Amino acid sequence: MEELINRIVASAGVDEELAKKAIAIILQLVKSEGPQDKVAELFAALPGASEIAEEGSDSSGGGLMGAFGGGAMAALGKLQSAGMGMGQIQSAGKEVIGYAKENAGEELVSDVIGSISGLGSFV
Repeated sequence: MEELINRIVASAGVDEELAKKAIAIILQLVKSEGPQDKVAELFAALPGASEIAEEGSDSSGGGLMGAFGGGAMAALGKLQSAGMGMGQIQSAGKEVIGYAKENAGEELVSDVIGSISGLGSFV
């Protein structure tokens, strides 16, 4: 996960703490909204993903976006509440997806992402 954190720091222009928080929020979204069998397979290919996703479940807030339910909109609200702008969120999302595809395969990652309503709109 250190490699992914460093990639987000470089691409999104955020510090390591915010990069790790972004990963946690995104992975928690995947864990809670994705098909459990495929998520388990994905997380098995990403050492440390389950632990970081648990950190994402501690993130409160979501503001107005979170008030409309869970899922991608709540995750977007959490990322914004953490201090990320839309461009930074998109950069972080692209890095997480790219890293996942490199380690778990494009087909599996595409299946998981495609199953989560609204995720494609901000990654």
